[in-house]
Amino acid sequence: MRRQLTTLISGVVSLGLFAVVMGRVVGDEPETSNPEQVQEATPTPEDQLEGQFKDDFSAAGGGRQVQVDGGDAVSEGDVHSKMFSFARLPREIPGHLKLIMTEDDSTSGPDEKPGVLRMEIAEVPHAPSILGFVYQGNETSGEITMPEWEGNQISLNDLRRAFITFRFRAENREDPNSLGATFKFRFDPGVPKSRRFGADFGTLIATSRWRTFRRPLASADNLQAFLEVVNGENPKAYKLVWSQENTLSDNRAGDSLLIDDLEISVE
Repeated sequence: MRRQLTTLISGVVSLGLFAVVMGRVVGDEPETSNPEQVQEATPTPEDQLEGQFKDDFSAAGGGRQVQVDGGDAVSEGDVHSKMFSFARLPREIPGHLKLIMTEDDSTSGPDEKPGVLRMEIAEVPHAPSILGFVYQGNETSGEITMPEWEGNQISLNDLRRAFITFRFRAENREDPNSLGATFKFRFDPGVPKSRRFGADFGTLIATSRWRTFRRPLASADNLQAFLEVVNGENPKAYKLVWSQENTLSDNRAGDSLLIDDLEISVE
């Protein structure tokens, strides 16, 4: 009888371990051979995250910032996010370069609720230039910070636990037949000339449908420079940067990248 009971308990434990392992396999993000390393998955539930920064852009009310020809940005309406665009282009250009960042309440996200971050190249000059869009936080959550890193020597293992997740798609309201947009994406420390020290995730290709970006910081490039700054200067804040990937002439006026359901977490 004792032997039978022992065998029964052993079988139950083994079955429980098997169920746990299977549960982890089903719940994990799948590996992909896609060079973008973009994964189609629902973001991790909030109760499983620690040190989380979130923005679902539900506070959007149409406020926006407009920058023309690399000049000072002009705010229109009530802007809740800390965001800005940047551009560098020749002084004499045929046509204008106009960048607009909008807390767009006229567009619904993948959850069908209004409110997304729209980054738009509204006017495209026929000249080489450098441009991009930067997001640093919002009024409710403050700046993007990594409190778990403060006072610590951060290693590659810490970067394996830090995830960036957001939903994204492309849109062009001026030309609905323009179905895509391509950007570079980085996670930069809040230091001068941060481009040199950003965790570089490479190319992000957006289409007309919502997709999910979810990657650990450890999967980015330029991590040696990133860690040197994080450990050497202990930056108090960080920023997300979506920058021009190809030549500007490849873009069409109105090309937009839409972002929603942003989360930065240490798991």
